[in-house]
Amino acid sequence: MAKLQFESDRIVVADSRDSLEITISGKIPKSQFTLLSAWLLAWTLAGLFVLSQLFSMQGEQQVYMLVWLAFWAYFEYRVASVWLWRKYGREVLKIQGEQTELRFEVAYGGRAYALQTSEIRNLRNLEKEKGGFVKSFYSSFWTLGGEAIGFYAKGKLYTMGRQISVSDADTLIRLMQKHLPS
Repeated sequence: MAKLQFESDRIVVADSRDSLEITISGKIPKSQFTLLSAWLLAWTLAGLFVLSQLFSMQGEQQVYMLVWLAFWAYFEYRVASVWLWRKYGREVLKIQGEQTELRFEVAYGGRAYALQTSEIRNLRNLEKEKGGFVKSFYSSFWTLGGEAIGFYAKGKLYTMGRQISVSDADTLIRLMQKHLPS
C-alpha cells in the first residue's frame, strides 16, 4: 500500500517500497482563475467583433485587420491552452520498477511518455539554473511552463513540475532518487 510521503496544495505523492507516484495539479487560486477567465472572455469577444467587421472593410484596412486577427488567433490559442491547463490539467510521474511513465493530462487528453527507469540520468532542479527574468515570467499564472525538474532519458530532456517552488522540487527530486538505480 502506498503511503502519503509529501503533500502540498498542488502536489500529492504516494510512495511505497516499489513505486512512486507524483501528481502535480495545474490549478491556481480562484481569484487568479477568475482573472484568467475574464481575460480569455474579453480577448475572445474582441476577436469576434473584429472578425464580424472584417468583410465591411476594404483595402489596407482589411489587410491590417487580417494581420491583427492572425495575432489575435495566436494569443487566443495560447490563453485557451493555459485556461484548460489551469482548469483540468495535471502532471503525473509514476515510477514502478523498471517502468516510468510521465503524463501531462488536460481533461481527457494529453500526452504520455513511457521510459525505462534505468535510462533516467542527470535528475536536477532546473529552477536553480534559471535567470531572474525567465524565472519571473514563467512563474506567472497566465503562462504555461516554468518546469522545475528535469532529467535525461533516451538522449532527450524531459521536464516536469510546472511552477512549483525550489524547495518542493528539491523534495520531489530526493523522493525520485530513492526509486532510481544508483
